[in-house]
Amino acid sequence: MASSAQLAVILKDGEGNNNDAIMHYTVYSAADRTRRAIFALVGCWVIAACSVPIPIAHFVLVPSFLIAGPVLAFLRLKMGESKENVVGICPRHNGEVTIKLENTDEIPRYTYCPECSGSLKIVKKED
Repeated sequence: MASSAQLAVILKDGEGNNNDAIMHYTVYSAADRTRRAIFALVGCWVIAACSVPIPIAHFVLVPSFLIAGPVLAFLRLKMGESKENVVGICPRHNGEVTIKLENTDEIPRYTYCPECSGSLKIVKKED
């Protein structure tokens, strides 16, 4: 079963200021990854089957979804964790911020504060 997890990180700005923050992410077990891969594969193939009666567009849609199914299934099977966001205090304006992350984002990561648009670096906290 998928479980939520947290990782202590640090938000740094270019002037040497930093604040502690928490990165939230979801960890998938092998069974979860397999189930998500099967849903992606079956979902794409169902959409491909539903696209058959659409005139002219089915020449593009059906092959695209038939190819996208295994590709998405492979990517879902390989994805062990899904990053969600980083919550912390921005070192530039000292306000609480939530920074959205993509699944493919790696730490350390350079980004911008959504409130003050200041440049930030997210790094793992060394214990």
